[in-house]
Amino acid sequence: MIRDATIIRGWVMSAEKEIVNYWYNKKGLFTINNIKTRSNRDAGLLALKFDKDSVDEVFHIDVSCSITNNVGETTNLGKSISRIVDEKFEDNGIANTINTYLNQFSVQKQKIKRILVLGAVPKSRRNEIINKFGEKEVEVIEFENILYDVFEQLDTQYYKNDIIRTLQLTKFLFLSEPAKLAKILVNDNFSSNSRKEFLSSILDNDGIVKEFRKTNVERLAAILKSSGLKPNELAHMLEHNILNKRTRKPFFDSLTEQEKIRKVVHKIIKKKETELQKFF
Repeated sequence: MIRDATIIRGWVMSAEKEIVNYWYNKKGLFTINNIKTRSNRDAGLLALKFDKDSVDEVFHIDVSCSITNNVGETTNLGKSISRIVDEKFEDNGIANTINTYLNQFSVQKQKIKRILVLGAVPKSRRNEIINKFGEKEVEVIEFENILYDVFEQLDTQYYKNDIIRTLQLTKFLFLSEPAKLAKILVNDNFSSNSRKEFLSSILDNDGIVKEFRKTNVERLAAILKSSGLKPNELAHMLEHNILNKRTRKPFFDSLTEQEKIRKVVHKIIKKKETELQKFF
């Protein structure tokens, strides 16, 4: 059962908070959102997990989501994280506001778990950032994981929430078009490494690899040509990953029938014969 409580209807949550709120609702948690302190500061979200009539777990969640990362852009990461934790969770105004809401549920303080949802986390410092927040008893959840989870589970029913409805339209109308999806991947917003990582992930899927059976010879040749494989690497791949006892002989027979290959082989044989004659 999805349960949600919006405390003050006049305020509208940001898109990322709507998605996080929806995600917790889908996990069966009762959420209290749009929580404001007396000074009108954003106090985040509360997600309560019930066990019958009592509260089993409470999550105090703050969403700090930006497209460009800013958490890792500091030389003193520990100091930066301490400041963030103090602002988001330990500020007196926020702590008092959260306690006021939780008092009505008779929640014990030790049951409160602090969650920080972060947007772009630099991969080079990901583990360091997560560990530093962990030392402050704050669990980090990457927004991209929440977004994927919500996106992946969307079905075709009608969603009244405009943010979720937009995700649904994107999933079933836009990304269902392979040609348009391919254009996105060659967009300048995706780096060379991002495209490489995407293709590697795609090729890890057995179903995708099987689709290459339908790929014509010219396209496969273009892929191999662009791969940058060295001759010895290509030979090793053919020997150990593609050919087997049944296909090895027909392959080499076909290879020696190719005119250019035959000329190269003839030159090699002639050179060896000359070297052998010199030796004797």
